[in-house]
Amino acid sequence: FVKGILKYYYKTDCDVENDPELQKWIGDIFEHGFLSKSSTGIPQKFTTVDELIKFVTMVIFTASAQHAAVNSGQYDYGSWMPNTPISLQLPPPTKKGEATEETMLATFPDVNTTVQGMDTMFLLSKQSCDSVLLGQYPEEHFTEKIPREKIKEFQGNLEVLSIGINVRNRMLKIPYTYMDPKKVENSVAI
Repeated sequence: FVKGILKYYYKTDCDVENDPELQKWIGDIFEHGFLSKSSTGIPQKFTTVDELIKFVTMVIFTASAQHAAVNSGQYDYGSWMPNTPISLQLPPPTKKGEATEETMLATFPDVNTTVQGMDTMFLLSKQSCDSVLLGQYPEEHFTEKIPREKIKEFQGNLEVLSIGINVRNRMLKIPYTYMDPKKVENSVAI
């Protein structure tokens, strides 16, 4: 999808190199987001279409599917406080079999801290009321024929993935729904 869209707008590597707004964008990310550290692997500038495709794909994946995978289920699994205590009052045991009910109760956080942690997890894992799902573009940024076709094709691929996920989930005791495209947001939204 990303390749199809970007290759429509950037036909050659020169098109990428000569786009001042694109170069300013990646330059700002490198300088302000990664403190100009080359060791991060973040490019300082784009020189090829393929480099741009790779970077934009990583950004989209990180802000949509990966975020959904690590974020959406945190309340489902972390709301039982022993799974993810927000703080500990004592160091955790260093050897198996040393913990007793008494030491566990002394280690876990108090009720107020636990409630605050659970509330935070609930808010962070709840889908926002103004969410936009992956592959949906309510604002008309793409008006040309080819990009609109690529969007329709992407939406069709997402639909096929969603059907496959739902078929697999019917066979699971505990369905894994967090990567279903019909539940993955286009971007991180808080």
